[in-house]
Amino acid sequence: MHIHDYPRASRPAAAPEYDALYRLWWLSGRLRARLLVLNLTAVAVPLLLALFLGSRLTAAVAGAFTVGMLVLVIGVLAIIATALWYDRACRGQCDRQADELRGRAAEFGSGTGGRR
Repeated sequence: MHIHDYPRASRPAAAPEYDALYRLWWLSGRLRARLLVLNLTAVAVPLLLALFLGSRLTAAVAGAFTVGMLVLVIGVLAIIATALWYDRACRGQCDRQADELRGRAAEFGSGTGGRR
């Protein structure tokens, strides 16, 4: 049985790296959940606008550009912005904790943490 198979409250006391792994797992899960919500919102808003506005999305805004095209461009820019946010958040938070775990593994002389 591996240490991650134990419930958090009953894990053996001889696993201090478990807390760091758990924090990294929890943080990455939280970031992924936020990314998913933001991307689903960026996709759902144009779909809902198309549902409720219908043919009004074909109204010209400037030249050949319509309201529907403008909504899609805003959705694409929102998805790109969330991808950049996610990358920055991972570099700032997850990578720092992963580097700490790699440093601990290097101290013990094992790059795999004892699992192969």
